[in-house]
Amino acid sequence: MSDVAVIFVSSLVIAWSGAMMPGPMLAVVVAETPRQGARAGPLVVLGHALLELALLAALVVGLGSFLEGEGVQAAVSLAGGVMLVATGAAMVVAVARGSAKLEWDADGDGAGRVRTVLGGVVSSLANPYWTLWWVTIGLGLLTKAYAVGVAALVAFYVGHILGDLTWYTAVSGAISAGRRWIGQRTYRVTLVVAACFLFVLAAWFLISGFRTLIG
Repeated sequence: MSDVAVIFVSSLVIAWSGAMMPGPMLAVVVAETPRQGARAGPLVVLGHALLELALLAALVVGLGSFLEGEGVQAAVSLAGGVMLVATGAAMVVAVARGSAKLEWDADGDGAGRVRTVLGGVVSSLANPYWTLWWVTIGLGLLTKAYAVGVAALVAFYVGHILGDLTWYTAVSGAISAGRRWIGQRTYRVTLVVAACFLFVLAAWFLISGFRTLIG
């Protein structure tokens, strides 16, 4: 598998793991689905994607030369690895304790497609995990993608947004179709599988970071 393909798959699965953990974006999708139907998910992700495209451009333009430093790559890889382990562990603990649940009860109303898109922007900015994700995991993948080239950067972004889009579209679609598609058990099993992938990817980040430091 090529480096570009590895970055795409890694970005996709990491996006799934992040999207599946309940947070502000899920709340917006659930709240807007009664008014917007199945398109609530894609609309929220559109706002999220526009924000992240701007952030990605800022990182590439402003931090390109900075990201090329071996010390920076090692530090980012190690921080990303630790964050992935913590994220995966939190997912497993949530499943074990039974606190990982989909909340299907919509609370609030929609005020049109524009408001739903803006909801995707605001819910991202309001989530502390979003910033922490980009500073650690996101920057770790971005650093590797930047080193490979433009195709890898595109693969990173497309994989990341596709992960969010497929999950939140499934959520809004499930709600509007009678909540038949995604059950609690399926959700928990998917979380555990995603957590296992995060542990594997964390090992890759940590080993890469230590190798760079050594040498």
